[in-house]
Amino acid sequence: MEALRLLHVADVHLDTPFYGRDESLRRKLRNACREAFKGAVDAAIERDVHVFLIAGDLFDNELLSFTTERFLLAEMRRLQNARIPVFYATGNHDPGRANYRAQKLEWPSNVHLFTSTTPETVPIVDHKGQQIGWLTAAGHSSTREGNNLAARYKKAKTDLPHVAMLHTQVVNARGADQHERYAPCTEEDLRLPGYDYWALGHVHLRQRVFEDLPAWYAGNLQGRNPKETGLKGALYVEVSKRGLIEPEFIPLSPLVWDHVELACPENACTSTELTTELAARLRQEIDLDDGREHLVRLTLTGESSLADEINKPENLQDLEETVQDETDIAWLEIRPRSLLRPVDMESFIGSPTVLGKTLELLERLPTDDELLDRITPKDLAHSNTEDMRHYLRELVNNMDRKAASLLVPEQKR
Repeated sequence: MEALRLLHVADVHLDTPFYGRDESLRRKLRNACREAFKGAVDAAIERDVHVFLIAGDLFDNELLSFTTERFLLAEMRRLQNARIPVFYATGNHDPGRANYRAQKLEWPSNVHLFTSTTPETVPIVDHKGQQIGWLTAAGHSSTREGNNLAARYKKAKTDLPHVAMLHTQVVNARGADQHERYAPCTEEDLRLPGYDYWALGHVHLRQRVFEDLPAWYAGNLQGRNPKETGLKGALYVEVSKRGLIEPEFIPLSPLVWDHVELACPENACTSTELTTELAARLRQEIDLDDGREHLVRLTLTGESSLADEINKPENLQDLEETVQDETDIAWLEIRPRSLLRPVDMESFIGSPTVLGKTLELLERLPTDDELLDRITPKDLAHSNTEDMRHYLRELVNNMDRKAASLLVPEQKR
């Protein structure tokens, strides 16, 4: 018997509002989410999968626009025309209770919704009508499902490949702490029933949750903010009773968020030199010719003779715009982090200047407990002494550079 072929997507979040972004970027991100989902449907049709799985949060219930509703139903009909069934388990953003949108949409006949918190098992059949597998899934009926739904799944059938699907926070998964604790479960909950594959949603970081357990988060199709970096997409999976073939990641995100940290070019003495150098380094760090648009958060560290100018909001905005123009990056945000003006501190050590005395004090602090206790704020004096000392030592670490930059006047260039 041929392997069961499936495409696993989750957390599409169609029509996310992207508050806090300008209208141009918001429109670009919303379009990217739709384009990524269309790409997932294309991939399912091209690979002639037996089933298209959606593990929750396809859209945000109260935000689904008429335009996106029509788009979504049209994509489902494309899968219907290709004779591909869609199994869709609702999540916390698109819950399945009767008064929510997931239940009210006029889905084509190939779409099977799992909206109940009680798991349901259905057969998977091929184009000839022959059963080739089983699928068990449960959905979120409300926006705040606090129960462990995975613990309700019964033991898997053994005659054919058996797949499970759920929108859940696996408590030990990487990135789980970035999401609400909805339908939480543990490794043991996923291991006991013996399913051949778990198609999971809710955590946006693509991963195999446990090394020896066939449970995968597909991640979201399109990164939604600077924390969701890198390519996003779907998982193509082949599973049989002989075992699971390693899922194949299909990159689908038209927009890619990147976070780059660079030491500010020390040799740049003018804005033109700084722009040219930063643009060149960004091209080295990011493949800007990969056919996708990039949204970049650039963190600048280290020392620069231009540090004081860079830290001014109007200059920072100008730097962002000029580097963006030179690289054709779709969006660029530059964040100076501890970016300081260089100072020859050696010449101040032991001197009677304010900086000299400050450097002497900073050198003593890490090893002088009495001095640490003296500078402890009065409102924190009741805290654990050793913990407070450790905190203060960490706080003064590398503070000598900051003090020098603040206490020594900028020399005119």
